[in-house]
Amino acid sequence: MRFLIDEDLSPAVARYLCQELYIDAVAVRDRGLLGKSDLAVLEYAFNEDRILVTANIRDFERFVQTVEVHGGIVFLEEGDLLRSEQIEILKEAVAAIQEEITTSKDMINRVLYISISGAKRFESLP
Repeated sequence: MRFLIDEDLSPAVARYLCQELYIDAVAVRDRGLLGKSDLAVLEYAFNEDRILVTANIRDFERFVQTVEVHGGIVFLEEGDLLRSEQIEILKEAVAAIQEEITTSKDMINRVLYISISGAKRFESLP
């Protein structure tokens, strides 16, 4: 499981995932993608076999409709979370994705909507 943390989230989330959960995670900022188009970020994630993590639901829902395949997206339903809340919600997302993987479901063309309240749902997009 590999993640790309979008610029609307704290880069500290990527560091936490790497250092505490031993998950390969990088921030958009650290890959020279700040200010790049959302489509370029989505393409980068796919080319690097990474699940994109973002709170920019509206734009990325639109972009995934324009591509044949993507590597998966985690949508944080609240965009104004504190760094500690972003980390907590990502720990829940990791657990949910790991559970999906154990049932032979990967994240290709799938998204996980997750809320700080604990609500989560997987959907196929496109």
